[in-house]
Amino acid sequence: MSELPDNIKDQINIAAYFLAKRNHTYDQLCWLLAQRHLIAQKDPNYKQEQRIKEKAAEIYFWKTPYDVLCYLIAELDIMIKLGKV
Repeated sequence: MSELPDNIKDQINIAAYFLAKRNHTYDQLCWLLAQRHLIAQKDPNYKQEQRIKEKAAEIYFWKTPYDVLCYLIAELDIMIKLGKV
C-alpha cells in the first residue's frame, strides 16, 4: 500500500494493539485476515466458508508473527472502511 498519513498509521497501531489484547488464537487471526484479504481483493466468493478456509490455510503457512497478523488485520479493516481498497 502507498504511504499512509500519520493519523491513519496511529489508528492502525491502536487497532492492532486492541486486537492483540483480545488474545485470539493464531488460527482465528488467520481466519480474520483471510476474510479481509478476500474483501480487499473483491473476491466474489468472499463470504463462502470454503474460500475463507482456503485463504486462511494459505496465510497460516506464511508463519507470520502474531503481532504482524494483528497489524495486517487492523490495516485492512481501516483501509476497507476508508474505501482505499
